[in-house]
Amino acid sequence: MNLCFLPRAIFVTFVTLTSLPFVIFERIRYSKKIKQTIIDKPPIFIVGHWRGGTSYLHMLLTQDKSFAYVSNLQAVAPAVFISGGNFFRPLIRHAIPQKRRMDNFALELDNPSEDEFALANLTPYSIYNGLSFPQNMKHYARYCFFEALPQKIVAKWKNTYIFFLKKVTFFSKGKRLVLKNPVNTCRIKLILELFPEAKFIHIHRNPYEVFASTLRMYRMMFPFFYLQKAAMNQEEFIINLYLGIYNKYFEERAMIPSGHLIEVSYDDLLQNPLNTVRHIYEGLSLKGYKESEKAFISFISTQKNFKTNTHVLSDETREKIASRWKIVIKKLGYTH
Repeated sequence: MNLCFLPRAIFVTFVTLTSLPFVIFERIRYSKKIKQTIIDKPPIFIVGHWRGGTSYLHMLLTQDKSFAYVSNLQAVAPAVFISGGNFFRPLIRHAIPQKRRMDNFALELDNPSEDEFALANLTPYSIYNGLSFPQNMKHYARYCFFEALPQKIVAKWKNTYIFFLKKVTFFSKGKRLVLKNPVNTCRIKLILELFPEAKFIHIHRNPYEVFASTLRMYRMMFPFFYLQKAAMNQEEFIINLYLGIYNKYFEERAMIPSGHLIEVSYDDLLQNPLNTVRHIYEGLSLKGYKESEKAFISFISTQKNFKTNTHVLSDETREKIASRWKIVIKKLGYTH
């Protein structure tokens, strides 16, 4: 390990050792209750590639207080958030930035987060483990696509995911989960095996903007997690992963029952967020829009001054994306 990463490794080790008593207590105190918890309201899964608008949509939808979600605190401390959440809150608050480095999106501990971060903390079967060990990113990327993995690993992942979602459901007193996870875009079949009645919202964005914004994320945010120097062609990795994710999504989305999938664009969400939310509720036959409309409007008003980053791609890069992502660009309905 490069010595520049030593303080970070020491901090991670310290937090891990400190959390052990809480992990043991939480298992003894709550495991039985969590296992007995029934997720009787099918979760709603927000899917779509990173930097495609999933975070904003997640924040907006969860203004409906009938929904539960995985918070940043729960994602960072999935094994101890019930018994040790308050204890670790100041430590975690100190460890993570106030805002996301690539877009200044607020990182409050109680705000919605990606459940994939929790999975990366609970198992070795997540692409996000590659954020700490970027030299092995291709190895961890395998865990986006489970078909080629041994069934024993798939079973372990399923059991861990179900247990964690039961835990969040138990903690939220049975509220319906709204989950945001870009990796789940290529796990539709797997999710339907766990939740046959699950509902899905796919949000998509102009692929050229997605590429530029994702590359910015790799360069500005990911180094915060590194425990070793990165050694990969980031542009090629992004291009190949995007293709793999969307090829899998297009292959599996037909498995989703009628009325359980709605697709929206990032542009529509930005231009008319309230209409987009209403469209989602109607398209998925969700209840509670009217009761939450004021909360939606209030949140939207807080975001009116938020500005997206402007990206400039070279002609060479645009040509490469146009060529390599041609089929996806066409299927998503974009031209340039």
